[in-house]
Amino acid sequence: MQLRAPDYLEQFQCLAGACPHSCCQGWEVVVDEASAEFYRTLPEPLGERLRAALQTEDGEDYFALTDTGRCPFWDTDGLCAIHRALGPERTSEVCRSHPRFIEDYGPLRETNLVASCPEACRLLLSSSAPLMFPRTETDEKGESGDPWLDPLLVVREKLFEVLQDRSLKIGFRLSELLALAAEAQILLDEDEAPSLPALCRAWSAPAPVCQMDGEGIFPRAWEMLSGLEILGDDWRALLCRGREAVPGAVPEALLERIVAYFLFRYALKAVNDGDLLGRVQLALLGGLVVDRAASLLPLDKALRLYCREIEHNEDNIEALLSVFRTEPTLSLSAFFRTLGDDAVEGLKSE
Repeated sequence: MQLRAPDYLEQFQCLAGACPHSCCQGWEVVVDEASAEFYRTLPEPLGERLRAALQTEDGEDYFALTDTGRCPFWDTDGLCAIHRALGPERTSEVCRSHPRFIEDYGPLRETNLVASCPEACRLLLSSSAPLMFPRTETDEKGESGDPWLDPLLVVREKLFEVLQDRSLKIGFRLSELLALAAEAQILLDEDEAPSLPALCRAWSAPAPVCQMDGEGIFPRAWEMLSGLEILGDDWRALLCRGREAVPGAVPEALLERIVAYFLFRYALKAVNDGDLLGRVQLALLGGLVVDRAASLLPLDKALRLYCREIEHNEDNIEALLSVFRTEPTLSLSAFFRTLGDDAVEGLKSE
């Protein structure tokens, strides 16, 4: 099986008790079936405490948060009582894997470190070099891949190539990402995925999108985000100030890395539903929102809040993918309008 992950994966180490924004606070901890069965068999006193905290809803087990919004096993020293007493292997699967998001695509397994984690966020923002995703091989036998997998991998590699062409301004590169994704989407809609590699080989940068009449995706994007499920009051407060935010707060090299992070996270999921364009729009939305939010907050906090609120909530992601398809103010044209000025500047810099 092939493995792929961001180049800073091996540098990650959980900050544990030193973490400034612990994943043990504000989240209901989902407990996998094997862990829940084990907890129900443990003797007292820890077993009694575990069984008292364990809740079940719609067939899913979880630890309900305390009145202070903490996991009931998060001790005052910032460490996990389960981890301390039983070892890391006896914590719930979600606790063992966080902040890793792992996606299996048959013969390919991809791991990302979600930037809602302060240390993962720090690693992403700690370099201005292009973000790389090296491959490794294991002896594990993977399942057969979807027929669309290899063509979509070629498209994603081309998207990375376009994004990381630093001879051009970032606004032009982001517009080109959208243009390439839109052309690839036409082929996917026509069930012509085998033609995607040829599209990428023949691809050349289109003429820049001239400034068009009408608004871009802002301020509507702030309103849309405000209508999704919201976890924290700090995110709600930021969204209320969205109209005050201005673009250009993030250095181009870091904005490129942030968009690359989102592309790696989302683009290949089009193998499941065919919506490549929507997932590229999702990646760009993350970058554009964080770029503006960073004019109001420190960059690491802006990125961490966005990822906490969006990446951990599949309902929010699906809602965004839906409005890209149905709402003109968040359509492809609206994205091009938002990027229009920077795209023209990109052409001048060639």
